[in-house]
Amino acid sequence: MKRQNDIAWLPLNSLRAFAAVHETGSVGAAADELRVTHGAISQHLRGLEDRLQRKLFTRSGTRLVMLPEAADLADNLVRNFRAMAGDIDRFRRDDNILNITVTPHFAQHWLLPRLGEFLQRHPEIDLRINTDATVHDLEQGDFDAAVRHGDGNWPGLSCERLLEGWDAVVAAPSVLESISIQTPRDLTKLPWILDEDRDIEMSRWFDDHGIAHRAHTRITRLPSALTLVAALDGYGVAWLPHVYAAPYLASKRLVQLFGDDLWSAGNTRHYYLCWAEGRSRPGFRTFRQWIRQQISE
Repeated sequence: MKRQNDIAWLPLNSLRAFAAVHETGSVGAAADELRVTHGAISQHLRGLEDRLQRKLFTRSGTRLVMLPEAADLADNLVRNFRAMAGDIDRFRRDDNILNITVTPHFAQHWLLPRLGEFLQRHPEIDLRINTDATVHDLEQGDFDAAVRHGDGNWPGLSCERLLEGWDAVVAAPSVLESISIQTPRDLTKLPWILDEDRDIEMSRWFDDHGIAHRAHTRITRLPSALTLVAALDGYGVAWLPHVYAAPYLASKRLVQLFGDDLWSAGNTRHYYLCWAEGRSRPGFRTFRQWIRQQISE
């Protein structure tokens, strides 16, 4: 005789239907989620109650209401089904494939100049890089890791700080030829190039230096990946992450204005390497070790 905790006893389709009703909130939505009929879901629920020999729902008019103890069971089922899906996904995927998503700026100005060394050292890893600005779901999606800019507080993720996020006000020498810059207010006489995603942060810089944001009549907003390029081409003053501007400051293609313009000590927005807790395949561990070495050099 089979024990009741034997997997052969489990009514898997009925349990999936039950978990889907709990997760979606209704029989109809669960039917849509599982791509079956409303009647099929109802039949699975009746069959599960018969199998368990206890009620799972009460009726409120025409609506089914899950009993509290049944909701606890459904919570556990949802969590375990997700864990199973994650295990199967990791099993079916080649361990040598590494999918990462990074910000466009980080990809262009930090990662790509160093990437050749990684590919040469690890030809066995099939690296795939996504550079759109979307914040992708690392727990349920196809990405193994992400480089994000923020405070490092993303629930469900492990995050490791890579780069400090302080910024510098810079310009090409040609922009400064015809004007003497003595105070931050003098910068309002020059055209500015701003990252379209960081307008609030730039406004704070203006405020900290007693400059009305609207005092600038020539502001061009560009995607983050283009702000450094536009600054190098002499289109105006830019407010850039120092880590990206540093090589061009050293070569004097850019000039840093007001060298003490670091972020305040309370700034918590930095660059982080993030991954879902419990999801760390060999390819990612190799990449994580390599990027740590690059940061420390």
